[in-house]
Amino acid sequence: MPAVRGTQEEPADAILPMIADPWMAQISHPTSIKRIWFYLNAPQSCIKYICEIDPLRTPESRRQPLEEGPLGNKEFNERHEDWKGYDYAYKIRSVYELRAPVTLSVMRDRYGFKSAPRSIVFVKDDMKQDFPLYKEIKHRTESLECDEGDNT
Repeated sequence: MPAVRGTQEEPADAILPMIADPWMAQISHPTSIKRIWFYLNAPQSCIKYICEIDPLRTPESRRQPLEEGPLGNKEFNERHEDWKGYDYAYKIRSVYELRAPVTLSVMRDRYGFKSAPRSIVFVKDDMKQDFPLYKEIKHRTESLECDEGDNT
């Protein structure tokens, strides 16, 4: 299924299938992505988690380097040989678990998806509206709070 953007340009939400390939590299170019909806492959076959992310970072970019506290960030910033091939990083700002996961059948019947995502696809506007983050289970938040009236 090709990447399809909803009617809104900013911010974009992307569905990312959890596959064996270096999956975060799939979102290395769309800089407008602010939230990733993780599609869990079979046997789950559903979207269960949404993460809000900061913009893409690379060791070569002029953007601010990753803070060195978390494991591996210093090595990533310094291009340590053990991190060869890990060219992209995203700071996760928050993690939400959907109270009612979006199954593949719901994705087909309600939102018009033809099949399970095999690469990055953009979340449709009606799907975003149906799952406001303030109603979901918040597992982690870092400097980001959603007010009860915030649908994004």
